[in-house]
Amino acid sequence: MKKLLVITMVALTAACSSNKSMIIDYGAADAKSVQKIDPSIGYQALEQAPVCCSNLSQLNYQKISAPGKVDFTLTTQDPAFQFRTGKSFVKAVELPEVNGPIKVAVSSPIVTSVFAPTLLVLDKNFDPIDVYGEETINYENGSLLSIDRFFGNVELPAVFRDGRQAKYLVVLTTDQAMQQTTKLDPPDPKAVELGREADVVKMYSNQPIAHTATGVFRLAFDYAPGAASSANDMVEQQSSADALISEPAAASTASAVAVSSAKTKTSPIQPETEAMFNQLIENAVKASDFDKALSFVEEAERAGSTSARDALVEAMKKHH
Repeated sequence: MKKLLVITMVALTAACSSNKSMIIDYGAADAKSVQKIDPSIGYQALEQAPVCCSNLSQLNYQKISAPGKVDFTLTTQDPAFQFRTGKSFVKAVELPEVNGPIKVAVSSPIVTSVFAPTLLVLDKNFDPIDVYGEETINYENGSLLSIDRFFGNVELPAVFRDGRQAKYLVVLTTDQAMQQTTKLDPPDPKAVELGREADVVKMYSNQPIAHTATGVFRLAFDYAPGAASSANDMVEQQSSADALISEPAAASTASAVAVSSAKTKTSPIQPETEAMFNQLIENAVKASDFDKALSFVEEAERAGSTSARDALVEAMKKHH
């Protein structure tokens, strides 16, 4: 028996040494290259990106149809949304209809930078129910079988105490997260022996890891497929089985990430972005496309413009 165990361990070690991919799982195929992009590129792109929409219902939601892992790459081409915690590029998913809770494991690999995700939970009306940020999704040191990453386990109850059910998830990051960095713990000596790039970097560099505006992350879903019970049925069960219902976060926490209203003060717009909007407004007025011109005005103001309406008036005087 001992001889068999030794042979098995030798074979496993040999396989690991010759095939690093058996040990390292960065998630998306482009994870390593994406997380090596200079973070300043993402910051600048986010700063200049127009706000995509005024309501979370206007995002495109990717439907989750089966349990398992789903890898995402968040880029500067994704929509940017203005939250009370700052503007962020976003990915959005629609949850499946199930009978019980949905477990979600959130993972974001660390290479030379990391995307620090926040998970916003919405009901069927796209209103916030709960939010999971750095208190839940945080740094996890790598081991022989895993890389350094941001990681967190979330369990969405079948129904929250107020009777609402989770229907959508929005993944974002916050201004505060992007201003922070992460200092890595020393690597696992055994992992270093295998020559893994990330661990070699850790050995020879004490540089803090920047948190990015773009990046890669994975959502792993675990649930029992099946049609969901109605919220009313679940609330009735709740009175006799409180232990089955997860305690939601304080309402103030969820609302802190909730959507900013049109009257909420936005970050100052970049001069070149404001000039771009003003030119688009003038072009639309010149073409007598007033609906489009007004649309550009509203979009510019959501992005922080203070001159868009003046640009509209001036364009009307000039061309009509």
